Formats: sequence, C-alpha cells, structure tokens
Amino acid sequence: MRDDVAVRDGKAAPSYPMRRGCPVDPPPQLAELRAGPAASRVTLWDGSEVWLVTAHAHVRAVLGDRRFTAVTSAPGFPMMTPTSQLVRAQPKSASFIRADDPEHSRLRSMLTREFLQRRADEMRPMLREMLDGILSELVSEERGGGSPVDLVAELTIPVPSRVIAAMFGIPAGERALMEDRSAILIDRGYTPQQVAAARDELDAFLRELVESRIREPGDDLISRLVVDQVRQGALDIDEMVPMCRLLLVAGHGTTTSQAGLSLLSLVTDKNLAASLREDPELLPAAVEELLRFHSIVQNGLARAATQDVQLGDVLIRAGEGVVLSLSAGNRDEQLFPSPDTLDPHRDARRHLAFGHGIHQCLGQWLAKAEIEEMLAAVLRWMPGVRLAVPFEELDFRHEVSSYGLGSLPVTW
Repeated sequence: MRDDVAVRDGKAAPSYPMRRGCPVDPPPQLAELRAGPAASRVTLWDGSEVWLVTAHAHVRAVLGDRRFTAVTSAPGFPMMTPTSQLVRAQPKSASFIRADDPEHSRLRSMLTREFLQRRADEMRPMLREMLDGILSELVSEERGGGSPVDLVAELTIPVPSRVIAAMFGIPAGERALMEDRSAILIDRGYTPQQVAAARDELDAFLRELVESRIREPGDDLISRLVVDQVRQGALDIDEMVPMCRLLLVAGHGTTTSQAGLSLLSLVTDKNLAASLREDPELLPAAVEELLRFHSIVQNGLARAATQDVQLGDVLIRAGEGVVLSLSAGNRDEQLFPSPDTLDPHRDARRHLAFGHGIHQCLGQWLAKAEIEEMLAAVLRWMPGVRLAVPFEELDFRHEVSSYGLGSLPVTW
C-alpha cells in the first residue's frame, strides 16, 4: 500500500486499500467516508484516482446499473493490483466475471442450473459424510484426541477443494496442483509474472481435462458442458478453459476464506456458539450474518462508468473508475443496526457479500451449504471448541484478495 496521497480540487485523496485496526473489522476510515458524500476520491497503488463507494444503497445502485461496466479494458477501469494488468491484456482470460451482457449472460446461462439452491441441497449428504470422516479422524485418540488442530489446513482448505474436484471429476491425486495454483491467483504477494505462470499451468491442466471429456464424457460438470454446449457449437475450448478456472478459483479460494473466518467466530464468540447449540435451525440465518460481518472481498469490486451517472450527491463522469466497498456496505448502520456486532438472530439477507446485479456470485448457494455444514460438524465433533493460541497470534491474510486466515489452531 502506498502512503502518499493525491490531491484533487485542493483535497487529499487517501490511499486505498486502507489499513485495518481490528483484524475482523473493515478499516475504520471506511465508516467515516460512508457518513459523507455518495462517493469519495481515493488513490490506488499506481497513483490513479478513482471513486470509492461505501454506503449499502449506493453500492447496490452501482452494481445494478448497466451504465457501469465490468470490462477491464474500458476507459478508467481501476487496476486494483499490479496483476490486474494481466486481465486487461487478455480480457477473455477472466471469463464472464469481466464481461457485460450479452456476452456475460451467454456464458453464465450455461452454468445456472448447476448452481441452483436445489443442487446445493442435494450435495449436503455428501458434505456431511465427508465432514464426519475428516472430523472423526481429527478427534481420534490416534491423532492425540484433544491436541491442537489447524481447522484451515484440515477443514476449510480440503473441503471446498474436494467439492469442486468432485464436481469437475478431478482425481484426488491431482487436487494439490489445483489448490496451489488457485491460491497464487488470489494472493497479492506474488508478482504478475508468478501469477501469469500459475494461471497458465492451471489452464494447461484444465485444457487437458476438457479435452479428455470431449473424447470420453463422464458424469460431471465439465462433461455436461461438453455435451450440451461444446458439441452443439455454443461454446469453444478457449472459452471453456477460463470458465472452468473461474469456477475452480471462486469455488475453492473464497469459500476457504469465508469458512475460516466463520469458524473463527464460532470458537471466539460465545453468543454465536451457544445460539447454534440451543437452536440448530438458526444456522442458515447465522451464516448470512457471518457473510455480512466478515465480507471477505476486502478491497471491493471495480467498475468504470460508460456514461455520466448521478450517484446521490456525486456526479461520476464517463470514463471514471469506481471501487465498491462490500465490507463498508455490509457495516452500514442505515440497514444493519449495531453493524459491528455479530448477531446470529439478525435478518442479514440483504448483505452484499456475494455482490448484486447480473454479476452476483453464481456459487452462493453451494458456498452457504458448505459453510453451514462445516459449522454444524465442528459443533457435533468438537464440544467446547476454542482457540489453541492467543488471538493476537492468528495469521490474518491481508495480502489475499479474499481476506481470511492462514491457520486456525483450536482445541476442545
């Protein structure tokens, strides 16, 4: 992060992203900005100035407005990190996440039925069986029965990885490459060259997987895309590989981060743990609140205005970049009273953790099912679960775009 500031109209534009105070809360400066104009000027790492939007209503308005584009090559589009240039150089490498309609809808519609709530619920028995198998081993006497366990390494990384691998038909022995390269793609600590290399390796792996399904389809998501789309001429391999990478990285990395922070709340917030033990039916609402509270897309979503847009009391001109702070919007007291309090009884369903509008996260139902089942399983298998190290020693991953934990040591 740069410590210098830029000046516009005689006013200093603070550097963005901003530093956190408490590691489980957004930077306090965001709340100050939210109390001001609908958008404020901030300075990115490369010295460029963009608009930052922090209020829930205004974030939602921009995400639902087709006059703001998600295409990185658009004039003024914010380059959030040095690696953002990789997508600008190869726009189609990000698949439909960086496309507008009609291209966005064409590609996304091919996947919609795979990520319906019904499909996610159908996976719950498999999830419970998987989690019971993992946790029964972790708490066994052979493992030391009660000695500290890292829930990130043992649970929040392998579970989403196994799920997406099962959906893709990826053998267990090949998950390590998938996990390693996916982690690099969301980590700002790597250089653009390292990220490009990891992307190319992952793409080569996925291309080989797609080509094998073209030769011999199976019963998995990639095979269904091949049969329903590729063979019908609606999708080619060069489009399918980035699509699969998007699903893999989003389905693995973001769920891992959110699950880790959700489990952190479970082991440190006595009210949350007691509420869920007393009323397991509260779990879906509690997960919505955890999504609101933690908001792992820590630096927000980038857009650019294609026309002049009046956003509240601010005029955003065509060709200007906009950054939407989901974490600030999710702590907006206008919609969520006492927003800095984690309240499992709150109706948090209007949170922005999955975005809003046409680009709202496709895999949200699967992510919620995985997190619900992980929380329930830890409560079943680890009574009295608690941190095994002081809170101050926890490894918060500030350099990762999907904010989370490097490890979560617990005992019970």
